[in-house]
Amino acid sequence: MTGPGTSCPPEVLWLGLDRPADSWWLLLDARERRRARALPCPLIRRRFIVRRGMVKQVLAHRTGLPAAEVTIHADAEGRPMVTACPRLRFSVSHRGPLAVLALSGDGSRVGVDLERVSAHRVTPRMLAYTLTPRERHALTRLPPRERTRAFHAVWTAKEAVAKATGYDLASCFIRIDVALGPPGDLGGLTYGQHLARDLTCPPSAWPITRPAAPLPGYATALVTLPTSQEERS
Repeated sequence: MTGPGTSCPPEVLWLGLDRPADSWWLLLDARERRRARALPCPLIRRRFIVRRGMVKQVLAHRTGLPAAEVTIHADAEGRPMVTACPRLRFSVSHRGPLAVLALSGDGSRVGVDLERVSAHRVTPRMLAYTLTPRERHALTRLPPRERTRAFHAVWTAKEAVAKATGYDLASCFIRIDVALGPPGDLGGLTYGQHLARDLTCPPSAWPITRPAAPLPGYATALVTLPTSQEERS
């Protein structure tokens, strides 16, 4: 049981997207099929169909609805919801052949992000655009390999916070500051629990956890915003 300002840990599911799309196509509604047809790349189109179909199948299992009747819409802040079950909140992220789905059944807002780790992203321009001064200072003290992993740990945390809060991602780059822990703590950068602070609204802060991806070379972040007493009543 959770008290005011608390929540149950969300369920995290990993989805492999490289599989035939035919059976999943049947679960998509007209809007989702139009979106799929508009995608120019066959690989991206197939992965979208599989991802959407698999997500709807999981949501159907949680709600008791037939998967083809699960309707997904966005709330006022752009977060996905199931129309027939507003207390079931979820977040999805995907990169390449892999997707991750985080589910909360108690109304808590969740955000999850998944990125492939790439040194090509860690450029002076990208660091200046996405990181706070404290984060940039912390990364400059790290060796190049650790710097790449730390950058993606920060990046995914900010994406996860944006998804859970409904903040615009661009604003999260400057308003959310992610504390990663001591330099050299490679395990902590990938799998440890870090803290994301809202610099514009102290003392707002959220713990960031790192679900371990089933494939190598990925960075992940998961955040849960606890429900208030008013939201649960």
